[in-house]
Amino acid sequence: MKKFFFILALLSTSLFCYAQRLIHDPAIPVVKSRIIIEQMRGGTVSENLSDLEYIPLKGGKNDVIDYISNSAFTKNRFAIINNEDGNLFVYDENGALLNRVSKLEGYKPKDKRLFHAVYFQENKFVVYSERLKATFDLDGNLIEKDLNFEHKVSIPSIDLGQTRFLFGEAQVKRDSFPEFALKMNDSILIRYDTRDTIGSLFYQGEPLVKISEDKAFAVFSSTYRMFELDPNGISKIHQFIFPFKNTIDTSSFDIYKDFRTLYDYLNKNHEKVYGVGRPMLYKNYMILHIGSFRLASWIAYNLETHEILSLKKILPDKSNDFLEFLDNNNLSTDGEYLYSLIFPNAIQRAKDKSREEEHTMRKEFLNLEKSLNPILVRFKLN
Repeated sequence: MKKFFFILALLSTSLFCYAQRLIHDPAIPVVKSRIIIEQMRGGTVSENLSDLEYIPLKGGKNDVIDYISNSAFTKNRFAIINNEDGNLFVYDENGALLNRVSKLEGYKPKDKRLFHAVYFQENKFVVYSERLKATFDLDGNLIEKDLNFEHKVSIPSIDLGQTRFLFGEAQVKRDSFPEFALKMNDSILIRYDTRDTIGSLFYQGEPLVKISEDKAFAVFSSTYRMFELDPNGISKIHQFIFPFKNTIDTSSFDIYKDFRTLYDYLNKNHEKVYGVGRPMLYKNYMILHIGSFRLASWIAYNLETHEILSLKKILPDKSNDFLEFLDNNNLSTDGEYLYSLIFPNAIQRAKDKSREEEHTMRKEFLNLEKSLNPILVRFKLN
């Protein structure tokens, strides 16, 4: 009996990953990365960040962003879609408003939100809405528009050179499966196993993430797996493995039958990871978002040393006047810098901490409290 309990205790502390089965070529190399939340490295801003800048997004009293729906960043341009009206805001590297697009001739949105998404592609900003695709230059001037754009029957797709990848999104019901999970041109690369496949009910970013013209990721967030793509197909599989206490058994269909059931489950099990996604490549790091009600959100996985840095565990210090630098939802990169956002109410928290530490905040940081808009944060990871 003692031996039985010893084995049970050992299993409860081991690393597990219950994952729905994906049917693919077994010869594809798999890179397994163990993520133990409690052991992720943290530190202070001065130890981990450099070139840290806070850039208020300017504009008139009518150019206020209530909440950021979608954004795209380059080294010297920032494009943001406002959540309430879907307006497109384009800023320069100093936060000056270059253009606000609040209407498009010939187009009237059904839900009163002009645009839904913006992307930086081939040195231009491309925006989408219902049956609309429009391209703007880096100053926010319209280049072309397609008022009859069709979204490929809602199937996510990306192009790497002459190769097109299509993502077949799974549904929660067992009898609602696409023909494929991932297709390259006319060839099926991945299929779902109908015995235990569930759909993701919590957003973990786009299922297909294009990094460059020859690299992308297909993200199966609930399985904690990402497939690295190139113009020839799948080059490798990234499998992220969490301790048993952080892992959801995706074969438990009852948990995933609807949003409310899954929400209630996660609300009672804050330590569970419901998905891994939003991959970015930055220097020698792979940046990932860990979906959970309590655990660290953004992490930086060092592809060379395999060390894992929790950006949430990087604490502000005197070097940046105890001012926050990270938003749990918004993070992006142009390859040289990382970009995040904070809001003006963060200034008061920094003032309180500075007072507690008998530290004097610099005037330009205190002035950020007057900003009507979010404050863009630009920084580098050491």
